[in-house]
Formats: sequence, structure tokens, C-alpha cells
Amino acid sequence: MSEKEIAQIEDSIIKARKEGLLKATDSSMQSHGKLWGLDVFSWINPKPAVLAATMESFPFPLIWLSSLAEKEPVLLSNPGLMAKIHYAVEINTNEDEDERFLNNRSKVNSVSEAFNVIQQIKIKPSILLFTYANSDWEYQKNRFIDYLSLAQVK
Repeated sequence: MSEKEIAQIEDSIIKARKEGLLKATDSSMQSHGKLWGLDVFSWINPKPAVLAATMESFPFPLIWLSSLAEKEPVLLSNPGLMAKIHYAVEINTNEDEDERFLNNRSKVNSVSEAFNVIQQIKIKPSILLFTYANSDWEYQKNRFIDYLSLAQVK
């Protein structure tokens, strides 16, 4: 390989790494319309303080689909939010959790299992918020968006 080809490969690797880092740190809430009468939002890698403030500002009860990674810091620093959260669904949680967090909750192995649980919850109007901060965030976000596409979000 020539030095020019090696330099091009290095540049491509650096560019891909920068794009990956930007994608991983992109932390803004996205709206996905409605599903089963719920307003649906997602937020990947949210900062706990900003997430808590946003959750507090929601006008309706909250159904929170998340991993334990974002749930614990938010609820430990903002215990008043527990009254705002109608139901919590945790994905891929094999960790022990402090039982003082939320009585209305389920632990599931996948996003599709989570939607099966959420579909049974009968509180409207409500907000469905999907947050995720574990290392498999991109996979879980894609499963979430795929499910919404199949369920014909309006």
C-alpha cells in the first residue's frame, strides 16, 4: 500500500470514529407521535438532571420504558418524580434494584415484551418515554423505532 492509501484509510477511520462519538453523545428527546393514545418520546443517553426536569414538566402521567442505568440516578436525586410516573418498564435488567423505587413496574427482556406490557396499561392521556443509556443503546433504540413503525404510529 502506498502512503497515500494508508493516509486515506486513516482519515476514513478518524472520520467514522468522530461520527460514532457524536452519535453516542447525541442527547435530545425525539417525538414519535402517538401509539394507543399515548404521546411517544425517546431519549438516548439523557443527562439525569435534564431528564428529571423534562419528566417533571410533562402534563400527563408517565409510562417510562428504560434501563436501570438512567432510572436510579434520576429517582435518587428527584424522589418527587415517583408520583409522576404511573408505570415503569425496565429492559434487560438483571441487576438488583432498591425496592423503594416505584411499585408499578415490570422487568422485561426486550422492547417487544415491553410493548406487550405497555399495551395493557389503561391510563389515558399518558406519555410513553423511552430512555436508554446502556452500551447496547443503538440496538435498543432501533428495536423501539422498528416496533413503532410496525404498530403504525400516528
